[in-house]
Amino acid sequence: MRQNGIKKNSCWKLYLSVSTFIIIFLLSVILPKSVSADNNKKSQNYFYVNVITNVLAVIKSSNNKEERTNSKKDITIPVLSFLGIDLLNPISIIKKEIAYLDNNEGIDNESNGVEKRKTIVLNPFILDDKQVSKSEDKVKDTNAIANLYNPKLKQTLNSSKPRVLIYHSHTTEAYLTSDKDKSKNTFNMDLTQGVCEVGDVIVKDLKKYGIVAINDDTIHNVGDYNASYKKSRITLTKYLKEYGDFDIIIDLHRDGVLGDRKNETTKINGVDVAKVMFVMTKLNPRYAAQKKLVTSMIGISNELYPGLMDTRQVYLYNRGMSYYSQDISDNAMLVEVGNNNSTITEAKNTGLFLSRVIAEQLNGKK
Repeated sequence: MRQNGIKKNSCWKLYLSVSTFIIIFLLSVILPKSVSADNNKKSQNYFYVNVITNVLAVIKSSNNKEERTNSKKDITIPVLSFLGIDLLNPISIIKKEIAYLDNNEGIDNESNGVEKRKTIVLNPFILDDKQVSKSEDKVKDTNAIANLYNPKLKQTLNSSKPRVLIYHSHTTEAYLTSDKDKSKNTFNMDLTQGVCEVGDVIVKDLKKYGIVAINDDTIHNVGDYNASYKKSRITLTKYLKEYGDFDIIIDLHRDGVLGDRKNETTKINGVDVAKVMFVMTKLNPRYAAQKKLVTSMIGISNELYPGLMDTRQVYLYNRGMSYYSQDISDNAMLVEVGNNNSTITEAKNTGLFLSRVIAEQLNGKK
């Protein structure tokens, strides 16, 4: 009989425990909404306390003597803690209503998996990259304001020793005559409409800084186009034999792209300017020295004229066509000014800014 009584008592306790859990769970779900609608100005903390206490009072009256003995221990706080309510921390009740306010409670790795109470901090609202529309996603129009000429860079002109050599492996690469030009002529025997003209602009402007430069207009890409770099290598070697090495050697090109104009221009001092990109060959034996030189020039360009450099800055090949002759001199580089969608005016404007970058590299690095 006693065993049956114990079983019945245990079942009754289990029934009360399950009922209590269900009641408390329903209250935790339903009451926050009813409380938020209540205009009573009393603390929401005590509302929860009173409700739970009333429920617990009914449960307490049904417990046996042994349980009544232990009832001196207040079980209100443990129950409230079960519901995620900390009387010592009123924000815990608010947190139940607004889940986004806190993400700081978690498992402490040093507590062997035991969850510890942590101070609740209101986290700032942070937008990630997917939620923000960046202006960088659009074509940049920097319209940078920078002086085109720096008189401090001027040195005495020495006509007997050219410091810069410009030549063109693809000599007839041409630009559009204007924005209205729809001809899409990528090559033009009229060299005033192409890369040779840009070379002339650079040479003329460098004289202001006392820097003698040569712009060679030997045509290398007519006839056997695939032999262009072989033929231009001969031209380069001829100048090296005559003058020795140069401080900067540029094989000047314009890029060739399919489709319409994209992000090939920027504005500097209010004028449209074609962007600049370097092409290098990583496996040529002089790459390390050339990389140092090109990196320096890119740094100058970005400081003086943000946006002048193409977003790629450097297009890196392993070998290219015979290393694009970059294996001949530490100072050799291939530079592309704009592309076949750029206008000749934009490209010539670039020549002016590029000459300032060259002058800074040669006369401002002392």
